[in-house]
Amino acid sequence: MKTCPNCQQSVASDSIFCEHCGFDLRTTPVTPPTETRRGGRHRNGKSAKPGKKKAKWLSRGIWGVLAVAVIVVIVLAGSFYSKQAGKQKQIATITDDITDNQSNDFAKKMVSDNPNLKIDGDTVQPFFDYARKHPNYVKVMKADLQKSGETRDHTFKLETAGHNFLVFPVYKLKVTTMHPVLTSNVANATLLANGKALVTTKNDHYSYKAGPLFPGQYIFKLSGGRVHKSTTVNLVAGNTINKHIDLIVQATKGGHDVVNENEDESTVTDATGGKVEDNTTSDDDSNATDSYDDLSAEAQMALDELSDNDDLDTDDYTYKESTPQPHVTEIKLYDVDSGDHDSTYRYDDIHDILAEYDSSKGKFEEVDFDD
Repeated sequence: MKTCPNCQQSVASDSIFCEHCGFDLRTTPVTPPTETRRGGRHRNGKSAKPGKKKAKWLSRGIWGVLAVAVIVVIVLAGSFYSKQAGKQKQIATITDDITDNQSNDFAKKMVSDNPNLKIDGDTVQPFFDYARKHPNYVKVMKADLQKSGETRDHTFKLETAGHNFLVFPVYKLKVTTMHPVLTSNVANATLLANGKALVTTKNDHYSYKAGPLFPGQYIFKLSGGRVHKSTTVNLVAGNTINKHIDLIVQATKGGHDVVNENEDESTVTDATGGKVEDNTTSDDDSNATDSYDDLSAEAQMALDELSDNDDLDTDDYTYKESTPQPHVTEIKLYDVDSGDHDSTYRYDDIHDILAEYDSSKGKFEEVDFDD
């Protein structure tokens, strides 16, 4: 038996024409009775499910929404992490350790350019001593690290030291170690750095290369019997890595050694109070040879302030730097083309005051950038 496609009635399997409606069964393939198309039935006789395709599309839509939601969560999590523990936050935490006197925490975020230096809370203490007396250095240090990843004096450089969750970088500071050269003229004397013995001199014309030392403030001392000499030195900027430290003891005419204490513990005079005497007139006014990169961190900070607020171009000058008083840095500017002396500034890094020498008044006056 088969079904007529015209009237849907059963006809004999060998019929040419439908016995009911006369339809020519030769012109159209005949569907077996079990393949009824009306009512949406399949060959197996089961009803078709028109909602099945809709279910598939619905499932795909749900997965699409979930995928978008996951991406949004990842982006928000990344943004949150960046604000709470990203690069800028990590730099801020490092510099906060300095201002909060957290030497042990600070040491954990350091790596050295010299494997012979073990960095711990005691190792970094000289830098903390320096930072207490030079608070502006920490401010500039933070700004430099956030801007370029390296301090302008090339002492500290930001480096990646691993990743959190395999994605977010963890940063540490790579420090440039110091190797000062100490010179003595006393045999069998002890050379010390911040109270710790470094070496015993072998003769009366002895030089010793110390280090590696963490950057900072050091009191280098020679102690030998009745003679001793000490000097306070700031080893911070890149140009102080191999700084020469003079521990030469002078002798009187009677042949007795002179005790020469030079501990830098005096109170700094305000550079703008008129108490800092001018010594520019004793200068020979010879052309300076120091470039901006040769200057100390304090001198660079003073020039940067002038550059930012007074349109000074540091490439237009050469410089002479000196320290007329503890914590007071003097910078003389010379025209790079003519070599003529242009101006003289003093920077008091404890009070963060910049002053310019006024030759008509014969004294230094604080620079007012509001004028």
